[in-house]
Amino acid sequence: MLTRIANAIVKVTEFGLWIGFLALVVTVGLQVGARNIFRMPLIWTLDLAQLLFSWLIFIGAAVAFRRGAHYMVDIWPETWGGFRFLLDIVGVLSAALVIYVLVVHGWTLTEIRRTSTVASLGISHSWMFLPMPLSGGLMALFLLEAIRDMASKRPS
Repeated sequence: MLTRIANAIVKVTEFGLWIGFLALVVTVGLQVGARNIFRMPLIWTLDLAQLLFSWLIFIGAAVAFRRGAHYMVDIWPETWGGFRFLLDIVGVLSAALVIYVLVVHGWTLTEIRRTSTVASLGISHSWMFLPMPLSGGLMALFLLEAIRDMASKRPS
């Protein structure tokens, strides 16, 4: 059940990331074209590009976490099952710490920036920081799935 929910979330999230990336490319293209061809900078494109970049980085990191696509050094032999399991536990604890920072402190940043406004877009600055706690929440779900899978493969 958890895997089906995570699969559905990843599928929807990946579609959103594709749309966001397309919007980022179009926004930067408009920015460069307006500045270099028409000699008329569009101020809002820089802020929109930063907003999209923030969302793409943090939400994309959550999807990469689920796929196990983050950098990993694997130097211990497969035959050291118990030791590798201990290292997996250290990895889970490390991931939990990162998730805690993203959720708790990311939400704090989101709340702090709630009252200021991105003038060119007319939106709250909190939209720039909201992907941090959302990413942490997604990672927490994916970490639960990883813990479940790790417990089922635990060496005897």
